[in-house]
Amino acid sequence: MQQNEILNKRNLLMVITYFFSTLIFTTVIVTQLFKHPYSFLAISIGSFIILVALYYLKTPPKVFQIILICTWHMIVFFFNYQNVNIFSFYTFIWVIAILTIYRSYIISFINIVLVFIEIYILNELSMIPYHSFKSEDHFLLFGFLIAVCVMSIGQSYFIKNIWLKLEKSAIDREYYLNSKHAYLHLFFEQANDAIAVFDLNDRVIAVNPAFEKLYGWTKEEALGRILPLMPPENEEESRQRKEDIKHGKKYHLHETTDMRKDGTIFDAQISLSPIFSPHGEIIGSSVISRDISYIKENENLILQSEKLKLVGELAAGVAHEIRNPMTVISGYVQMMNENPDSPYYEYTKLIQSETERIELILSEFLVLSRPQPNQFIPVNLAEALNEVATFFQYELQQRTISLNISNEYSHTFILGNKNQIKQVFINLFKNAIEAIPENGTITLEVSIGKDGEEIYINIVDTGCGIPTHLTERIFEPFYTTKTKGTGLGMMIVNKIVQDHKGTIKIKSQQNVGTEVLLSFPVFSEY
Repeated sequence: MQQNEILNKRNLLMVITYFFSTLIFTTVIVTQLFKHPYSFLAISIGSFIILVALYYLKTPPKVFQIILICTWHMIVFFFNYQNVNIFSFYTFIWVIAILTIYRSYIISFINIVLVFIEIYILNELSMIPYHSFKSEDHFLLFGFLIAVCVMSIGQSYFIKNIWLKLEKSAIDREYYLNSKHAYLHLFFEQANDAIAVFDLNDRVIAVNPAFEKLYGWTKEEALGRILPLMPPENEEESRQRKEDIKHGKKYHLHETTDMRKDGTIFDAQISLSPIFSPHGEIIGSSVISRDISYIKENENLILQSEKLKLVGELAAGVAHEIRNPMTVISGYVQMMNENPDSPYYEYTKLIQSETERIELILSEFLVLSRPQPNQFIPVNLAEALNEVATFFQYELQQRTISLNISNEYSHTFILGNKNQIKQVFINLFKNAIEAIPENGTITLEVSIGKDGEEIYINIVDTGCGIPTHLTERIFEPFYTTKTKGTGLGMMIVNKIVQDHKGTIKIKSQQNVGTEVLLSFPVFSEY
């Protein structure tokens, strides 16, 4: 295949040379420098047109080579046949020199033999009037002829190796470039990061399979379109980046949020670069992006862990340093508060209320500060729920709140710590009661999963609800929407649920209510 390509290139060079030779023939005939009839001109131009046609018709290179050699000999023979002189005779030397382009000593030898045969034929036809040539012309002419013949064979035989080396180098270079292109294509197609190329109008030029997977747009859908790859609230930031890219600025590992085809938002790390033409003009841009949602999630988990560690250390200090003096204060305040006729009764009653709240805070701190050993026992979930419901019965009546419990699985057990499970429901009921102004409803429904391996507790209240953008932070320590909250209740709930290998999910709508879904593994060996 490579030899055919090389021969095809040489044939093309021969056609180009034939074209310029035809121009020379046309010039000397039109200017009457040589008195040749115009029929030769027609033959010369016509043969050139035929050669061009054969080349573009993809004639096999070997066949086209033979046609070219024969055409050259034919045109030179007719040029000398119609009007021979010392100058036209030099065209034989020209054809020998031209055909050395093929760098084959066999072809060069054949060409020399054909030239001598043609000279012999012209001489026999008395077309070459040797008597009209001067002796020095004879010597010069045949000297040149012999020199060209020797040069032709020598060049074909000795210089051929040099050309072969050059051609091999060119072939190797072309192979390297093709291999480089192939490797770049493989890199583009197999890269784990999403890659896309855009023109100056932000229309997609190319995308790789990772881009299709990450953003949800297929290559057919993306090409030639301006894709919405960022959420509307980031449009201004994106527009600024595009302007910066058009001025040659690059963005390396820039963190932002992008949007998939289905509208979902994810954390992305992108690298943006302008694409320059060989003349240094910016003709487009490229983007390499990756989904770093899992990294952000890990960062949040680490941050949450640090917060928990801080809370634990703080809780241990608070529990040991404050609880003892608070016990003394609380005891004396209770004694002072026994006399309702005291002029300080209202103050001591307020102090007692606040000390009880401090005790509550300390109790929550202690849950976080003490490591909880996983010495779990089977716990009847229905009993724990009934005990918590009884505990809140008076408060529910006072606030005219209805509690509806639907539990058909009264003999279902989970493996855990009963006090901790009760603490979960106490905190959730407290939140629900405080969120309902009055005449509200709390509905608790227990169900079992299809496989029977998990039990679900769904608690729905008709309270004020939580704004959507705040539900993501509800398990953060010290974060609360209450004026008198500690911000630790839901964090404690989440920790207990996780320690029991359960899950907790919260859905809330402002001014409608909140729904909390708990799940725990069912203990089936009891």
